[in-house]
Amino acid sequence: MARAAIIGAGLSGLTAGHRLQEAGWQVDVFEATDAPGGRVQTVRRDGYAIDTGASALGSTYHSYLSLARELGVEMRPTAPYIGIRRAGTTHLLDMDKMVSSGLTTPLLSLGAKLRVPRLAADVVLAKARGRLDYADMRKAAPLDTESARAYARRALCAELDSYLCEPIVRTMLIADTDKVSKVELLSGIGNIFTAKILAAAGGQGRVPEALAAALKVHLQTPVTEVRRVENGVRITHSGTTSEYDACVVTCPLPEATAICVDDRGILGPLNDSLGYTQCVSVAVGTVRPPDCLAFLVMFPSVEDPDIALMFLDHNKAPDRAPAGHGLLSCLWETGASERMIDAPDEQLIDHTLASVFAVFPELRDAVEFTHVTRWRRALPFTRIGAYQDIGRLNAALDPASPVQYAADFMSAAGQNTAVEFGNRAARNVIGALSS
Repeated sequence: MARAAIIGAGLSGLTAGHRLQEAGWQVDVFEATDAPGGRVQTVRRDGYAIDTGASALGSTYHSYLSLARELGVEMRPTAPYIGIRRAGTTHLLDMDKMVSSGLTTPLLSLGAKLRVPRLAADVVLAKARGRLDYADMRKAAPLDTESARAYARRALCAELDSYLCEPIVRTMLIADTDKVSKVELLSGIGNIFTAKILAAAGGQGRVPEALAAALKVHLQTPVTEVRRVENGVRITHSGTTSEYDACVVTCPLPEATAICVDDRGILGPLNDSLGYTQCVSVAVGTVRPPDCLAFLVMFPSVEDPDIALMFLDHNKAPDRAPAGHGLLSCLWETGASERMIDAPDEQLIDHTLASVFAVFPELRDAVEFTHVTRWRRALPFTRIGAYQDIGRLNAALDPASPVQYAADFMSAAGQNTAVEFGNRAARNVIGALSS
């Protein structure tokens, strides 16, 4: 029986392990932390289900949805409304009627609305030319020439940057438009406005939980070295050395660069340039829901420089909160997170509640509990030029190597990408051994 080691028990690693085990391999999954799932985890307490990382997905996430069906994890549509804040008001957009909703909303002036077709045309053109192919982000390099803000203000207008483009980028990457490539803006619009938004029944953590339950996962077991040897791969962990026929590395780039000695020359340049965003997430349980139909409220930086978005989880999926209660997940923008991530929980909670009460004053006496999560590595920080560097890395990796990669630094990070790259790594491993 062929043997494989998986480094990292996030969604991509668990997917790769699942596919290899399905093909008859013996699989060991090594995870440095005390729980599987990576950035797709659900904390359950007092009848609430708190998605601490990834919170929802699009109906165009075909690889993820196929895997969920295999595992018997049900997907349910969210409420169709999103809200965008402007001048102290939450403007609702109906995602089932985006054209009519966009034409009639007071969120944007007539002049700004007349410029939206240019944005739509740029997204359609980028997709038609294959520039937004997550499986091969080298194709995005021609677009990766300016920040999302520079593009929005050059091709559109400052109003659209503030009240459409930035809310979308903050939702996708938890970063302001001046910090990330315009690739993120175009791909974000392509995802958000061309799909229905879904949530996993019981919590987004259900898929990785189901995968982990069927695999041999070694928790709190960090791998310290991965080396190619004559007949496969040698893995060192906890002072123990073991040999495997192949290995799939899914940990973040700094750890991958440190432990994958043979590939440091390939990984090192990207590790020097990429970096990761940080994120503080504060969940707020309430004894009654706020008076809002949206499942997601987005905040331009001019409206709230620190809080990027709030998921109204009880509208996202009714099973996230007990009947008649509310659950809000408030995510901080990366700059604010970097500034405050080491602050005490009480300070983070007080600052978050100030924003919650400004939007929903009816909740001032309704808070039941709070839960703080700190993501010191939230998402790869795709500044201008990052996708060109990512493309060069992918071109340099050998699909026939016994060491394969299925990590967040190889494409635009997301649940569907994680599943796709986990599937691909498993196929490469099986193919390499067969040949």
